Amino acid sequence: MSAPSAEVAAGTPRSQAGGNAGAAVHVPAEHPWHNRFEVKEDRAVHKRYMTMFDRTVEFTSESGQTQTVQYDVVGHPQCSFVSAVAFPFHPATSTSPAQVTLVREYAQGPNALMYTLPCGGFEPKRHANLRECAVAEMREEAMLVGGEVVDLLPEDHPGQSELKWSRNRFKPFLFIDPQPDTSGHAERDAEEHTIQVMRVTIPELHDIIRTGQLMMLSVYAAFLSLEVLRERKLI
Repeated sequence: MSAPSAEVAAGTPRSQAGGNAGAAVHVPAEHPWHNRFEVKEDRAVHKRYMTMFDRTVEFTSESGQTQTVQYDVVGHPQCSFVSAVAFPFHPATSTSPAQVTLVREYAQGPNALMYTLPCGGFEPKRHANLRECAVAEMREEAMLVGGEVVDLLPEDHPGQSELKWSRNRFKPFLFIDPQPDTSGHAERDAEEHTIQVMRVTIPELHDIIRTGQLMMLSVYAAFLSLEVLRERKLI
């Protein structure tokens, strides 16, 4: 994936492709340190599922003086540092309100059971692109297939950064009206044995977000998805 190329003057709105086509995009004024830093080395110091890098960055001041700073940076090189998030939306029917499928599972960082959307890392041997990755994760974790797929970021967008200290990026996808997988078999990894799949209403989703129970990647995907659903008058 390549980053958007052209620079735009400060304060100039720019139309955004994907699910939010036509929306204005704020472009901030140029930062004083713009183009004045360079990664000199990324040295892997620990590797298992995630890899930790000792990153050395060189900063150059306006006067030409340089200084180097070292950072701890984490990432997932086996997944090319990218992942996908699926937002499975079920439109309202005559008997039920609009709902979203969430996954509740053990999160090792906070050591708690947390809510998340179906998501997972890009695997070059299995996925041709991140959309295929999102389709696979929704089937594996939530046992849902099909539906209309909406790209929530432009095709040339590099993906949303996970964290300040992470190399990983992700792209969210909205799935409108996916259906249960008739195979009845969930292909999950060993660490996903705690997964519980459930549907929640939109007010319940808002409450889960407000109370800090939804993981941050999923919060971002939910924000973009709900915008599109409002535009389409589906919620």
